Amino acid sequence: MAVSEQAPQLGVSSLNKKLFKGAVLETVLLNLINGEPQNGLHGYAISNVIRRKFAVHLGSSALYPELKLLETRGLVKSLWGVFDGRPSKRYKITDKGQSLLQHYSAELQVLISNSAFCCGRIHSNSPQ
Repeated sequence: MAVSEQAPQLGVSSLNKKLFKGAVLETVLLNLINGEPQNGLHGYAISNVIRRKFAVHLGSSALYPELKLLETRGLVKSLWGVFDGRPSKRYKITDKGQSLLQHYSAELQVLISNSAFCCGRIHSNSPQ
């Protein structure tokens, strides 16, 4: 998923906020960072993309600790540099992060597939 792609707006809901934690948030962050391999992404850009794509406001008090945790676990690395004439901290995915992203993506595919099967079965058993 490239950063410039835009998903349909789902609308902000408490369900979106509840789902946007743990492995789902890790997967989204790793996927976004992986989509910008050249210069990496800075936190503000990550926050904007998440707000635009998922209709979830992920403030700095939630985003930066999560990025720090990913860095501590060796899933991303941060680099300070001057980009567009301004100093900023950019995040890049590591090989370990890419491996985990592939694992999470495979797990999500199974989960989605099982959910579709389960929901399809519930609908097919309902009275007509």
